[in-house]
Parts: sequence; C-alpha cells; structure tokens
Amino acid sequence: MGTLKLEDRTIEYQWASDVDFDGIRLEVLSDEGNELFDVSITDDGHIAINTFGKEVPADLIEAAVEIARRPR
Repeated sequence: MGTLKLEDRTIEYQWASDVDFDGIRLEVLSDEGNELFDVSITDDGHIAINTFGKEVPADLIEAAVEIARRPR
C-alpha cells in the first residue's frame, strides 16, 4: 500500500490484479478503506479511469495517473 500526498490530504492506494483483466489496477481508497476510483493500465500501456459514478477531484485523479505512469 502506498500514499498520495496532496496539499491538504493524504490518500492511500494499492495495486491490484484481476484474472479477467490483462493489466493492473491502481485502486485509490477513501479514509474508510473503500475504493474511490481506479486507474487501469492494460498490458499494452493504455490507461483508463473508473470512478464508479462518483465525483472525484481532478487533482486526485492527476496524482494517481502520475503514479500509474511510473515504472513498477
């Protein structure tokens, strides 16, 4: 588990895999440990974001995508 540090808050994230998905997901978690959104990275490098219908601050999404683009 890692943390995203933004100006006014710290958010936890974790990497997750799924047998039905050819890639990996960065799951960003709420303070309660629920998934806020995920950043999916396919094996060929495409990135998609799933917010599960929730409004998520753009700066949080930007920070998560920046982490997702880093080498693992």
